[in-house]
Amino acid sequence: MLVGYQEGTGIGCADSTFEKDLILCEEAGFDVIEIRYDALARHLVSHSIKAVRDFFASSRIKPRCMGGHFILPDDLAGKDPAGLERDSGLMTRFIAACHIAEQIGDKYFLVVNHILQERSPEGFMLDVLDKDYPYPREQVTEFSSRILKRLCAVAADYGVSIAWEPVCGRGSSVKTMDHAMEIINATGCDNIGLCLDSFNQYINGKNNDFSIYKDIPVDKIITVHINNCDDEPLGVLSPQHRRFADSGAIDLDNCLQNLKAIGYAGPISVETLRPEYYSWPIEKVIKEAYRTTADLVNRWR
Repeated sequence: MLVGYQEGTGIGCADSTFEKDLILCEEAGFDVIEIRYDALARHLVSHSIKAVRDFFASSRIKPRCMGGHFILPDDLAGKDPAGLERDSGLMTRFIAACHIAEQIGDKYFLVVNHILQERSPEGFMLDVLDKDYPYPREQVTEFSSRILKRLCAVAADYGVSIAWEPVCGRGSSVKTMDHAMEIINATGCDNIGLCLDSFNQYINGKNNDFSIYKDIPVDKIITVHINNCDDEPLGVLSPQHRRFADSGAIDLDNCLQNLKAIGYAGPISVETLRPEYYSWPIEKVIKEAYRTTADLVNRWR
């Protein structure tokens, strides 16, 4: 297994920049970095793609699974002029991301299922996990597989595959791994797999049984996001309660035990999105992210 860093873990730190994140992650010992596309896009305002490509060409750390894009029920449906304009903007952004991914050697792009969301007073997007998702499973399968099939076709032109991340909480369109795989199979595409996430699994009823991973073909797991979380009640528990892997309510040893049982050897990437960590210097965040994640991964290598 590889130790990875998802940039969302420290992207809110005042002194975080894309370039600084790369350097600090390499110094800390990470094997891979999962790039936030918004951070990279800001970096490319004043830097070249070639410079980013050259960094990875001469660096031990490699890019893995750029993210991300949240789909909507009517993405790419072409139902009305406003929708077409929005979809055009989304597709333009996606094509640009695939082109950049091809240039820097990142073969994966993260796409997340539709989730009910609202903005916090601080400006963070929060998942709505105390309300039921309004569309039935059959409709979710239809629009998700249709949109993903289109994205897979575009991504294939750049040698890129889609990492499909199911968020399994109450306000989420996809709540189980079998539904996530149903959607993947419905696309009929080869260049799509799963991004698993320990918190996303746990938040479905505080589920600490990760044996469902044994039913997933290992070649369909592109990356795994690892995190623990505070012991809060469902309806209160949110992504902002995620924490590093050294303590919390999630049984991460059970998670990695089941991944090891199927022979998974890809990235285990820390992703926390915790506002507390955003008050720290980015160097401290990355050092602690590596220490706590590597300690866990090394127990199961």
